[in-house]
Amino acid sequence: MHIEVPNIDLQAALNAKPINMGEAVRSIALLFVSIGVVVFFWALFSSYPDKLLWGTYFVSLLFWMGLSVGMVMTTAIFQIVRALWAVPIRRVAEAHISFLPWAFALWAMTYFGKEHLYPWANAPMPGREYWMEPNFVYLRFGILFFGFFALLRYFTRLSLRSDVGVAREHAEDKDRWQGLVYKYLTKDWKGEPEIRSLQVRMSYLAPVLVVCYAVLWTLFATEMICGMDTIWFSNMFGGFEFLANIYTAWAMLAVLSCYIAGRHTEFGRNLKHRQLWDLGMLTFGFCMLFGYTFFSQFLPQWYGNMPEETQWMMLRTRELPWKSLGYVCFACAFILPFVLLLSRDIKRNPRTFTVVACIIFLGIWLEKYMVVMPQLSPDAIPFGFVDIGIFLGFFGLYLLSISKFLRTYPFMTFSHPQARGDVKSW
Repeated sequence: MHIEVPNIDLQAALNAKPINMGEAVRSIALLFVSIGVVVFFWALFSSYPDKLLWGTYFVSLLFWMGLSVGMVMTTAIFQIVRALWAVPIRRVAEAHISFLPWAFALWAMTYFGKEHLYPWANAPMPGREYWMEPNFVYLRFGILFFGFFALLRYFTRLSLRSDVGVAREHAEDKDRWQGLVYKYLTKDWKGEPEIRSLQVRMSYLAPVLVVCYAVLWTLFATEMICGMDTIWFSNMFGGFEFLANIYTAWAMLAVLSCYIAGRHTEFGRNLKHRQLWDLGMLTFGFCMLFGYTFFSQFLPQWYGNMPEETQWMMLRTRELPWKSLGYVCFACAFILPFVLLLSRDIKRNPRTFTVVACIIFLGIWLEKYMVVMPQLSPDAIPFGFVDIGIFLGFFGLYLLSISKFLRTYPFMTFSHPQARGDVKSW
């Protein structure tokens, strides 16, 4: 990493329009959502097996919700470590807060498919009859998710309030920032002196978010993902899952930043090769962490050779047809990114980095698929057009959410002390 104060033309950034990802993106996203809805309801009311429908729905939910939470958590990481280079791209990560209300609703929908996903939804779980009672499980995670997402929204709102407040005061086109949403966001705005107090509040809140995220995702992974098998467990599985979310987030942040840089002049002017290098190093670092947490749970369970642990892994790594897909998953999620990201040139080139990021996305989606689907279909890989349609539906909703956010708010955190080179006042 490096210490480099961004050389940002603050007045140009202040007067630049928000990011518009284009009507083509919006049209494609609407098409994807339509495909996803049609495919879901066709499968729901046809002879398609309900357990496979809810299984592939859960896989897409885990991928897109995890990615979006991981993206917002990167902004908390930026706040904690004082990442000077991250000012131009923080808003892209913050945009993912807009998908979380949808993620919450889509997660809540799994309640209607719980009998097909979880054995404890059909019969009491031995030794945990009361704790894993279905209504209690969904009630407590509903409260936990709602509270955590509300904290993330509050953290993001503090950042937005600062930028919108400055824009309403100093932008040349002040009429753009006079809508109700901006007035509500900057109610009782106190001017420039408030910026530092907002940063102090964000700096205190960011570590709290990291702790809450680690605890919540560990509980969720243990009880609602591992819980699909009432016998298998792993103490490392929670860390494996929440690190995978942030690993995917670094890659997606690079891809979106490169795409937006080609469509937004001012954003592109402030996105440097050095920032891609930093995102590449972070992606590489979390690739190693992902591999480390995998081996940290795989090796002890394999050498321990305890039936309640190894039966879960043998299905996915030693028995056909899942064995072959498991190797593809591991290659895409760890081996190929690890080898490719050793290259400095690949990390600094938007096109090659995007290719590596797409390999990572495939690998992490396959990881979710390998965790969920063998439990529901141990003898066959049921991948088909339903999986593709539902994935596209989630993808379309994701694109609509973040594109609307980016069209609404300032494209950069230009009021941040780092953008001004003032790193001591916060």
